[in-house]
Amino acid sequence: MPRRTFEHSGSFRFRLEPLSRTNEVASGVSARVHDPAWALARQWQFGEFAGQDAGSPVVARIEGHSTLVSAWRPASGDGGVDPAAVAPWVPYDPAAGPLDAVVESEDGTGPDAYQRVEGGAHFVRLLHEAGLSAKLPQVLAEYRFDPMPAGTAGLVALLAPRVPDARELAGDLTGGGLRVPGLAAVGGRWLDWWREVAPPETPGTDAFDPHRFEYRSDFSFGDRVLHAEEYLGDGLDWYSVDVDPSATAAAPAPVRTFAQEVIPSTVRFGGIPADRFWEMEDAQIDLGATDVSSLDTGRLLLISFAEVYGNDWFLFPLEVPVGSITTLDSIVVTDSFNDTHTVERAGRDDPRWNVFTLTGSDDGLLMMPSGRGAVGESLESVALARDELANLAWAIEKTVTLSGELVDRRERWLRIAPEGPPPDDIGSYAVQTIVPDYWLPLVPHALSEQAIRFALVPLVQPGAESRPIGRLLHPDHWVHEEEVPREGALVVRRPVLARWFDGSWHVWVRREKNPGGGESSSGLHFDIVRPSETWP
Repeated sequence: MPRRTFEHSGSFRFRLEPLSRTNEVASGVSARVHDPAWALARQWQFGEFAGQDAGSPVVARIEGHSTLVSAWRPASGDGGVDPAAVAPWVPYDPAAGPLDAVVESEDGTGPDAYQRVEGGAHFVRLLHEAGLSAKLPQVLAEYRFDPMPAGTAGLVALLAPRVPDARELAGDLTGGGLRVPGLAAVGGRWLDWWREVAPPETPGTDAFDPHRFEYRSDFSFGDRVLHAEEYLGDGLDWYSVDVDPSATAAAPAPVRTFAQEVIPSTVRFGGIPADRFWEMEDAQIDLGATDVSSLDTGRLLLISFAEVYGNDWFLFPLEVPVGSITTLDSIVVTDSFNDTHTVERAGRDDPRWNVFTLTGSDDGLLMMPSGRGAVGESLESVALARDELANLAWAIEKTVTLSGELVDRRERWLRIAPEGPPPDDIGSYAVQTIVPDYWLPLVPHALSEQAIRFALVPLVQPGAESRPIGRLLHPDHWVHEEEVPREGALVVRRPVLARWFDGSWHVWVRREKNPGGGESSSGLHFDIVRPSETWP
């Protein structure tokens, strides 16, 4: 019906608005079809009457087997060509704790000075609660800390003379008992607490490759060996390993078979197409606005699944053992018409079709016994960077932990850096510029005509001594050339606290390798005249 409106300009404008003849909305909501014969003909043309079975799955019976992990070992640096270089298999039980704790732990590590002081303070607290504070002088006499170096400051130096050494306490309690009588009950309570918060003294063989700052390890699953070539310490998962067909597995691992019936349910996710005619879809998810290229097969498959087949998929839960490779032998689905259907493996006739499958294997879902846990603040960080102007690579020790205290090496250098020559109007000559002592040069050494490696060498300069003082680097260290790319790398040590499925706590120190911040400049120059030099 037309509606006329008068405007201030003196002209009229007309707007057509549909008006319902009745006050009810049922007719519009019902969306009636006034020519059902035409609609049926169009459905027939599009093949909707082909007589396909449109039954819904009611129950599914699945059968399969899971092969458990039985052992692990550090991988040899030469790929296992030399039998003498291959480490022996170390038995592993997933019930004992996460696999990350044994793979990532540092060799021979133990509680640092800060943890030893904290453990001693807790022992003093338990003595006070038990009313045995009178025995504290005897405990301190038997389990005292070594004298701290002169000039040492910090919490460790303050508390060390007042608390016992937790490492010595744990050694005696594990071996039999304390050297001070009458403290068995307190010692037992304290040892239970200590085992949950302190890293083990001997975690096993170290799988860390210091020349690449990466982990290399093998894992035995039945007759298959999974090899982690470049694990960066960011949590073990199925994509961290590949099948190594040339390696020999450890002793046969246990195999668990299963057969169970489950009830499938429809797949639901944000942005799924609505089932009902008048149902409003989620406006916060716009799959059509996804930024995707013609070669991005993964996103194209995801969008096709969500937009076209999203309401045709069903799922059912399946619990598999932690630390296992699970293979489904058969899936038989019974639908609402009591017909049975055998679900074949996707890509059975095309080996190139694989999703979440290990490289070198055609089937199986890997569930690594990984417990990433809570990661603490960095204990040490080393940046690897190239310096094109100096024609060197550098290992920059940014932070280290000394006596339980985190030390910023740049701040420490600014306090002890030698002063330069006083300003001179006519200029002053210097053999070289002074590089901070936490910049450690990596000099290229030729291995052959085509290969070099970087070796850590001392930098001789007046008034400063460049040497590593942390755990990641040592004086005779060397690094493969490809591990110091143009973008650099950042290697850090972090403490990890994880809780396993049985409720137990596990503590270890992991080393992570991350991308760096690009090339850098040390300011190293030779034969310079001040003040005409580029760097101060």
